[in-house]
Amino acid sequence: ERMADAAGSQKRTGVTIEKPFVYGSAAFRRAKHEVGDGQHTHRWIVYLRGLENEDLSTFIEKVEFHLHEDFKDPVRALKKPPYEVRETGWGEFPIKIKVFFRDPKEDAITVYHSLKLFRTNKSEKNASDPVMSESYDEFVFHHPRPRLKEFLNKKPERKFTEHELHRHFDAKEFIKAESEHMSKLSTASKQVNERMDQLRQRLYVLDEEIMQLEKIARQA
Repeated sequence: ERMADAAGSQKRTGVTIEKPFVYGSAAFRRAKHEVGDGQHTHRWIVYLRGLENEDLSTFIEKVEFHLHEDFKDPVRALKKPPYEVRETGWGEFPIKIKVFFRDPKEDAITVYHSLKLFRTNKSEKNASDPVMSESYDEFVFHHPRPRLKEFLNKKPERKFTEHELHRHFDAKEFIKAESEHMSKLSTASKQVNERMDQLRQRLYVLDEEIMQLEKIARQA
């Protein structure tokens, strides 16, 4: 934990708060007349968003997107949502996304996304639809300071329902996958607890047997 500033300390709260988010990209094939003699065959958007495309600026200070060094100004910092960068290009490459929170004492979080321009299976979707590549994750705040806790508990002021990609943003699949994951964890936890109970019972029996053997040995 970092040292408190001179203006006064903020003790951490005894709670854990989780905030789901999605990061990814959408790529569109450009028409031949748009490409011309150039090599920028695609336009693409890389982004970080709320699970239901809600405003995350209640607790996020800024988001940095670190593009390939060939791009002009490869580090793009956004202090207001939507947190996204729009560009054109021809190649796929990894993008670092760094998230800073409104509590400056909270460590920034970094995730990596591989920009995807081409479909794995060309028959997957309508050719006019973007190539979507998304990942689900969660910001997990263990014992956040009171100031950050207040930001985290603040209800988002808006959702970006008018976004160009809104109809392609599907929270249901992520929620379903997370529910299945939690169900598996719960089942595994139950199995572990049952096994622990069996081992404790076995240990108790062994202790009883040892005590009986020691008693017999003393009487011999």
